[in-house]
Amino acid sequence: MDSPLPRVSIAVPSGDMVHADFAKAYAELCMAAFGLPLQLITSKSSIIAEARNTGVDQAKKFGAHYLLFLDSDMLFPPTTLLRLLLHGKDIVGATYARRVFPFEALGTLINGPVAVPTSDLVEMQRIPTGCLLIKMSVFEKLTRPYFRFEIDSQGAIVGEDYVFCDRAREAGFRIWCDVTISRELGHLGQKIHRLSHSSFPAIVADSTVVPPSGA
Repeated sequence: MDSPLPRVSIAVPSGDMVHADFAKAYAELCMAAFGLPLQLITSKSSIIAEARNTGVDQAKKFGAHYLLFLDSDMLFPPTTLLRLLLHGKDIVGATYARRVFPFEALGTLINGPVAVPTSDLVEMQRIPTGCLLIKMSVFEKLTRPYFRFEIDSQGAIVGEDYVFCDRAREAGFRIWCDVTISRELGHLGQKIHRLSHSSFPAIVADSTVVPPSGA
């Protein structure tokens, strides 16, 4: 007998490895969703758009009702999937900070500038795809490739997430952002640490420093 609960595919586009902190958050999310029929999809590709398209294809084979995209550099609360499902929207997700300065929120409000959430659920023109729940019926109204890069009128590359949003809105779908979850997300980045000039005299003066082998 089929489960009355929605079947959910979770697609993680990535390279060969993912962040350890992401893996922990991912495991906790799956544990919190115990009882839901889940399919876990690993979409490995150097082309992010193609990885997302692979996720959609696999979700279709699974007979999923929803597809949740989670990027492998994201941190999220364990209840993220359940909370997004409760909204009952065709497309709903969360925004998060860009990983480089000035670290602004990604996405744009329906008729406004860069997203600055002001209520629990706000409508978006564009939203990033790093934490996004999509009803599979959305893809029935879009042609493949569902995700692809495009060039705008100024010659700039438009990312596959924003192109998807533009096409979905043209097909009549509305896009929503959960502000509360957005405040709880983390976007993992990198920082390079180097010795300062002031640290070198202390190192040279320390007679306990062992020279490298062969020096």
